Amino acid sequence: MKAIKKIAKICYFILAVVIGILLLGTEASAANNSDDWRPTFDLVMRWLNFGIIVFILVKYARTPIKDFLLSRREEVAREIELVEGKKEAANKKIEDAVRMLDESEVRFARVKERIIQEGKTKKQKLIEDAKQESKILLESTMKKIDNQLLDAQKAFKSELVDAAISLAMKRLPDEITTEDNQNFTNQFLASASGKKN
Repeated sequence: MKAIKKIAKICYFILAVVIGILLLGTEASAANNSDDWRPTFDLVMRWLNFGIIVFILVKYARTPIKDFLLSRREEVAREIELVEGKKEAANKKIEDAVRMLDESEVRFARVKERIIQEGKTKKQKLIEDAKQESKILLESTMKKIDNQLLDAQKAFKSELVDAAISLAMKRLPDEITTEDNQNFTNQFLASASGKKN
C-alpha cells in the first residue's frame, strides 16, 4: 500500500515537471527566435530548483513535518482540554457561589424574621413587665398616700383635740361658774351610777 502511494507521488511529480516544461516551452520556443536565451534558461532553472525542493521536502521532511504537526495538534488538544477543565471548574465554582448566595439569602431572611419575632416578643414582655411594675408602684404609692393621709388625719385630730383642750382650758375657767361645775359633777356621778346599774 505504501509502495503504491510512493509510486503515485513520483508520477504526480514527473507529471508536474512535464506540465511545467510544456508551459515554459512556449516561452522557450519564443526565446529561440530571439537572440537572448538567458531569461528562459533562468525560468527553467527556477522551476527545476522548485521541483527539487518539493521532492526533497516530500521525500525527507514529510515525516518530521507530519510528526511535528501531529504533536502540535495533540499539544493544542491537551491545552484545549485543560482550558475546558478549568472552565468547567470555574463554572462549578460559580454555580456553587450562586447556590451559596441563594442559600445565604434564604438563611438571612429566616434569621431576620427570627430576630424580628424575638424583638416583638421581648418588646411585648418589656411592656408587660413595665405595666406590672407600674401597677405595683402605683399600688405601693397609693398605700403610702393612704398611710400618710391616715397619719395626717391622726396628727390633725390629735392637734385638733389638743388645741380644743388647750382652748377649753383657757376659756373654761373664765366661763364656768361653780354652779356649772357642780352640775357637771352631778351629771357625771349620775351617769356613772346609771352605768353601774
